[in-house]
Amino acid sequence: FTPGERNMVLTSNAFMIGMLGVLTACTIKLGVAAMFNLYMVPYWGFVVWLDVVTYLHHHGSSDKDEKMPWYRGEEWSYLRGGLTTLDRDYGIFQKLHHEIGTHVIHHLFPQIPHYNLQKATDACKPVL
Repeated sequence: FTPGERNMVLTSNAFMIGMLGVLTACTIKLGVAAMFNLYMVPYWGFVVWLDVVTYLHHHGSSDKDEKMPWYRGEEWSYLRGGLTTLDRDYGIFQKLHHEIGTHVIHHLFPQIPHYNLQKATDACKPVL
């Protein structure tokens, strides 16, 4: 980390230690089985959901004839990586994910707020 990031790192570490304290206190009060059911099971479900969504954005089209290039080493760049992601429609979950189905624009212009991603995607589609 850079010296300018020192306070942010210390703050992050303090909150992580605080969360571990809260989880430890809850485990002592409620028991291991309850914490497993109340914390670990939902947490794992959330992690699996995020992994699936991320995988779908970064791997292959639903059209088996459409091949996505896979860049490695020197031929990879941030731009090529961003352009080889896929936009997906998550139906009723689209809003829940803050329009992250608009993944190409998210990679090309990460500074665009989630509530403007669909407008930006619509504006860029003719060019892409």
